[in-house]
Amino acid sequence: MFDESKHPRDNDGKFTSSDGAGGTHEATEAEKQRLRERGIRDGGGETKKLTPAEKIASVHIDFTKDNILPELEETSLRKMGVQESKPVLVKASTIARNGSVHQDVDPKDVDKLIGETLYAPEEVVAGKNPNKPYFAFIKKIRISEKSGKTDYGTVLLDVTADNDNFEVVHWHWVREKI
Repeated sequence: MFDESKHPRDNDGKFTSSDGAGGTHEATEAEKQRLRERGIRDGGGETKKLTPAEKIASVHIDFTKDNILPELEETSLRKMGVQESKPVLVKASTIARNGSVHQDVDPKDVDKLIGETLYAPEEVVAGKNPNKPYFAFIKKIRISEKSGKTDYGTVLLDVTADNDNFEVVHWHWVREKI
């Protein structure tokens, strides 16, 4: 949870941090980026949560490193029965494994699949394994018309309470049965 006391502001409402001598300095770009990644934007001294569209647009997976994405929408948290919101982590090791296990997902479609499915899901469904607190986020996404069928983007999310982030475990396509 965002702790305002750990993020001091100057008289104009801009984020600052202590300089150790009782004064403050303006927050670094890295500090501002961490806040943006958590789904909070500095709007001229005011903080504002990103809209789902802004969160979707912010998803740009770098296949070479861990990626921190914005926090989930409140409606998704309620569906999961989760009280505390956290940033979403996509680990580099998960990216590598997903690329080999779910080759049905073209790398150019990963941003759209993850972004739209996490931040504008049609369904949020609890996993069936009682030992793993996983939720499947599902959304109908049409990438290509060539198959004539609708594909559903599915993202599996680990919401273990002890983790600092919610962690993406898998993403893939599921075909609609006709």
